[in-house]
Amino acid sequence: MVGDEKSKLKALSDIASIDITLEFNAILQNILKITCEAMNAHSGTMMLVDENNELRMAASYGLSPDYPERVHEAAKKAGVPLTFSPSGAVLETGNCYIVPNVFEEPRCKPWDDLSKEFGFSSQVFTPMKRGLKVIGLLNVYVADPHQFTGEEINFVTIAASQASSVVQNARMCSKLKDNLQELKDYKEHLEEKIKETHKKLYESEAKYRDIFENANDCLYIHDAEGNFREVNNTALKLLGCTREEIIGTHMSEWITPESLKLAQNSLDNGLAGGHAEQQMVIEVICKNGEHSWMEIRRRLIKENGRITAIHGIGRDITEKREMEQQLKESNEKLEKSYEELKEADKLKSDFISNITHELFTPLTSIKGFTELIHSGDMGEINEEQKNCLETILRSSDRLSRLLKELLDAANLEKNQLELQFAFTSINDIISKSIMELQPQVKDKQITIFQEIPTLPRIWGDSERLTQVVINVLSNAIKFTPDNGKITITAEENTDSIKISITDTGIGIPQDKLLRIFDRFYQVDGSTSRRYGGMGLGLSICKSIVEKHNGSIWAESEGKGTTFYIVLPKMTANIGEPDVTSN
Repeated sequence: MVGDEKSKLKALSDIASIDITLEFNAILQNILKITCEAMNAHSGTMMLVDENNELRMAASYGLSPDYPERVHEAAKKAGVPLTFSPSGAVLETGNCYIVPNVFEEPRCKPWDDLSKEFGFSSQVFTPMKRGLKVIGLLNVYVADPHQFTGEEINFVTIAASQASSVVQNARMCSKLKDNLQELKDYKEHLEEKIKETHKKLYESEAKYRDIFENANDCLYIHDAEGNFREVNNTALKLLGCTREEIIGTHMSEWITPESLKLAQNSLDNGLAGGHAEQQMVIEVICKNGEHSWMEIRRRLIKENGRITAIHGIGRDITEKREMEQQLKESNEKLEKSYEELKEADKLKSDFISNITHELFTPLTSIKGFTELIHSGDMGEINEEQKNCLETILRSSDRLSRLLKELLDAANLEKNQLELQFAFTSINDIISKSIMELQPQVKDKQITIFQEIPTLPRIWGDSERLTQVVINVLSNAIKFTPDNGKITITAEENTDSIKISITDTGIGIPQDKLLRIFDRFYQVDGSTSRRYGGMGLGLSICKSIVEKHNGSIWAESEGKGTTFYIVLPKMTANIGEPDVTSN
């Protein structure tokens, strides 16, 4: 099948002489063409090991252009790798693999249909090596079943060896061309970059010169001896001089002796290897003799371990210092005023406490004698007199409550509101509060609905908690119109008891809900307001509830208001460290 010795040598010479600068696929096609023609073969293929160490069919001769792709598709369809073919044995052993009849070779079975379609029946798979490593295969296909001779095997082996060298050199050449192109591209890019950098440097210099000259802060440069080399326009404006008047002068001409000493000590510290960049405040002497204050920071510029210049940045803080001085004086006045206010507040609290106690004495007498007269024990009275006495009693009760609120408020200010803790029934507190307010409820014909289950006792001050419920309920009655409705509910949660009191009154604006618990705050603070009160009740309630580690708040959506009181279920951690003896 192989031609004479002369034709074989020419074929091998032609393979060795292939121009490696050609396109890589053309080189592979030339190798296959020369080899197949020299062996009078039907066709041939070349396989190469890629960078990922995977075998790929790279080229074919005498077959359709899509043959390599169809070989890979057939392998994928059969569920086997390409190396399932005889090529795998060549990769493992590094030796030729001869297939006299592809239809009798198990390794060729996945590709039988392709063999029939393209009309070849025998193959020889020859390794292409670099040293001992197989880098590819040169494969020759024959139309009919064929026993390859030793002469044919020798020829294709040498051809594969030559092809290996050509392929390697072509790859190197291609890589070299790519590298040369990259170098050329990089050179052009570098030249363009240099031009661009020169342009940017020029623009940057102009930009930073502009920034230097027009910065809001004073910028300057002086040498290690303290002689100015450069200053910007802001510094010139502060000093009231020209550039010519300051360049070359020593800094001692522009700052006070005290500031010069401070600056020199800092500079000496930097010259000795210490830190010289700390912030400092110096007193500047302007050209017209006026003094200004400047906050500066400096940076040492060194070359070969030697200080060549000092860059400084300064900010005029004259106005700031004046404001600080004014602020200091204002703070002193405020502190004095605060102490005076504290004293006045103490006097006020003491006055409220004292006057409340003083008022309670005559009020008790007034109420006592009024009750005595009202009872008829001091003589018979008519119906009109009885009504007048009842008015006096109601006013006495109202005044008594106001005095108690004032006294509670005074005690709260002095943190002297004492609580008497014990096991307490919420059910009893609510019942007692409703009973206490029955006269007001009856007067306005208000209906009170209750949804209150039997609740566990809590640890609290029964009298003070009753005061809270009465106060909230009293507010609900006050702001609910005649024939209105108030609903009281209570529920037991895992660790608390929640009480809610809902009225059908006028409601509270959203922006006022948080402020209603402030002392002396009234939602309607005008002198002509419809509803009375001093604005102390809810603030006292809040303090009492918080002293029980609870919370109180209100919610309102236009009409009607709901107050919520949440109290923790506990045994003895409020007011009493231990109640085991109680």
